[in-house]
Amino acid sequence: MNNRKRIIIAAAGLIILSLAGFFIYKKYFSTPDIQVLETGKVERGSIREILVETGIVKSQVGAVVKIGTRATGRIVQMNVRVGDRVTAGQLIALIDDREITRAIEQQKAARVSAESTLSQVELTYPERIREAEANFNYAGVTLDRERELLKQEYTTKDSVDKAEMQFQATDAILKRLRDEHVTEMKIAAGRLGEIEAQLKQQEIRLSYTRIYSPMDGVVSDVTAQEGETIVAGLQVANLVTVLNPRMLEMWIYIDETDIGRTAVGAPVEYYVDTYPEKTFTGVIEKINPQPVVKENIVYYLATLRIPESDASFLKPEMTTHVKIVTLEKKGILTAPNAAIKYEKGKQIAYTVTGKNDVEKRELKIGIRGEERTEILSGVGEGDVVATKIILPVATPQNNMH
Repeated sequence: MNNRKRIIIAAAGLIILSLAGFFIYKKYFSTPDIQVLETGKVERGSIREILVETGIVKSQVGAVVKIGTRATGRIVQMNVRVGDRVTAGQLIALIDDREITRAIEQQKAARVSAESTLSQVELTYPERIREAEANFNYAGVTLDRERELLKQEYTTKDSVDKAEMQFQATDAILKRLRDEHVTEMKIAAGRLGEIEAQLKQQEIRLSYTRIYSPMDGVVSDVTAQEGETIVAGLQVANLVTVLNPRMLEMWIYIDETDIGRTAVGAPVEYYVDTYPEKTFTGVIEKINPQPVVKENIVYYLATLRIPESDASFLKPEMTTHVKIVTLEKKGILTAPNAAIKYEKGKQIAYTVTGKNDVEKRELKIGIRGEERTEILSGVGEGDVVATKIILPVATPQNNMH
């Protein structure tokens, strides 16, 4: 009986020692399994290097027009409200024009009088000049005849003197009428021109009372209502603001650390939160050299013109999520970004050589794209690399790959 107990106790001790040895081996001497969960392939393709920035949709210069008036008076008509669409030349508002209309009527009456005066000068003076020319010619003939008669002693010296005095008098009258004609014509024409200038000035003032839209667009603001009185002073009184919703551009805020990789003409892709599935495109047209500081961060402003086809989806002040393509390479060797690991200051990848069997490779990489990275050396075309892998934990007794 005692022997049997000793055998049982000895067997139990062996089992305990075996279990303890097994756990010690598993903990300190066995190699944990490597698990390759996902893989990718090294293959040739295209890679774009991009900058991710933030932008804002803005109205272009000239897209927003504040329409005012230089006339003083009561608004008798206000034909638009906020949100109304208007076309170029459409009457927006009308200001009381009775005083100016009355002044125009007076100027028109004065113009008729001035035209009549000019017409009278043009008609009467030529007739008077022709009459004076006839008298002048007759006096000349009379003087010549009297001089011939005096030579033959058929007349007297006194008659010749009288004929000469008459000739000089008609000559003086003719010259005076000609001078008067020129003077009166200038006076009448000048008066008519002055009245016409005043009439045009009044008509210009009248045009200030009629407010027209200078462009097609949408009314975004109305600052005065029908019945209100507008007093025009040194500044033009603003009545209505019209904007063209299709004239948009985008301002891109580029971080100072990225501006060196950005240039005019760089392709741009962007989207807005309200259309996350729609990608808009364009190119950088200008980079402002003046920095913009926001929350102690320095940015440089790049602008991009938005075509009308895209502007129909966008509105001013929308935030945009921007990708600027700074470099693109085609037909190069690439690997998935997830396959590129960083260990001990080196870029490495794990090539899959069998089921859960991998080999670590040191890499030299080029540009990094959104999904793939350029491979310069370390792996070859067609190699399968681990993109998601569970590696064993290295121990002092077990130094893994």
